[in-house]
Amino acid sequence: MPKALIRICVQVGKERKLRDALRKLKEVKLAEITAGEQDVIAIVEGKSFEDILKTVTGKIRKNDSIKITWTNFILD
Repeated sequence: MPKALIRICVQVGKERKLRDALRKLKEVKLAEITAGEQDVIAIVEGKSFEDILKTVTGKIRKNDSIKITWTNFILD
C-alpha cells in the first residue's frame, strides 16, 4: 500500500491539537510531535499516491494552524 511521510510546520502552541486531529483520520497511521525543521510528522496511507495527495490537500492542509507541509512518498 502506498505511504507518505508528511512533515508539517504549525503555528506556535498548536502542535498537540493538530496531532490529535490527525490521529482521528483513518488515512493517518502515525502522527507525532517532533523537534527540528518540522513540528509534526505523520505517516499517511492510501490506495495510490494520488489518493494520498487528495488526503493531504483535502483533509490535512485545511487545518488553519498549518503553515506549510512537505510530502515525502515512501518508495520501498
